[in-house]
Amino acid sequence: MSKRQYSKNKINKPRNVKSILFALGLLLLAAAALGLMVAYGKLREIWIQQCEVHDPSLQVEVTTTGKMVHPDAIREAFGIRKGANLWEIDFEERRKEVLATYATIRSIAVAKQLPDKVVIRITEREPIVKVGIHDSKQWGGKVADTEGVVFLCRRGVDMLPMVREASAPGTSIGQRLSGHALAALRLLEAAQDVEFQELGIQQVDVAKPDFLTVTLGNYQRAKVAWEGMDNPSPRTQDKMLKVMRNLRDAINARLTGNGTVWNATEPDRVYADTKEIIQ
Repeated sequence: MSKRQYSKNKINKPRNVKSILFALGLLLLAAAALGLMVAYGKLREIWIQQCEVHDPSLQVEVTTTGKMVHPDAIREAFGIRKGANLWEIDFEERRKEVLATYATIRSIAVAKQLPDKVVIRITEREPIVKVGIHDSKQWGGKVADTEGVVFLCRRGVDMLPMVREASAPGTSIGQRLSGHALAALRLLEAAQDVEFQELGIQQVDVAKPDFLTVTLGNYQRAKVAWEGMDNPSPRTQDKMLKVMRNLRDAINARLTGNGTVWNATEPDRVYADTKEIIQ
């Protein structure tokens, strides 16, 4: 071997060692990464197994503010039954689906306590008026809450005042009252205040295009209107309250028979017409 070849091999030898060590290092890193992946997979599998539902009534707490929605129905709607896995349930998607299905539910809050517990809090809508149809003696069980959302409820609502819509079928379940019907809701809501309780308003009929027909507690009726009543806002609310005060004061100032129709459709003026009959 020549002196030049010997020197060349001597130079390449450290390079070969470095290459081998580098390759070994890569193999060790790959092995470590593979080991971590396997370990992670095993741990994940163990975790997911712990999320399995064995007893829905114990593992999933459902609380409601009312009595219209049964906890078991909510568990089923969320797909939480024996054998299901809480880890695999898309709770946000299910929450949206339940809200779209149950008009009686106002809001849903989900608190996951994984691996095996979930708390679902239901806020139900509270009916403040019944919703009927003009000139109809039948009431289909429709009610509305303060947001104007219509839903079905027949228990504990007999004494509620009624909004009568112009014609059937009226506002659909899950939809909101609008226009005159929403104005009637706001009027009935305000009538519960102690300031107006003496009016004893029983129902508001919205069949007429220019005014609301209000049935008072003494079986008198009133035609009521105010500027902007089809688009409720704080400004129009103040106008409505002013009309209600004027009506109350006019009734208190003049005692008339049961056939009286009060006209409260003109700004700052309320008068009685004992001859007028509202159909």
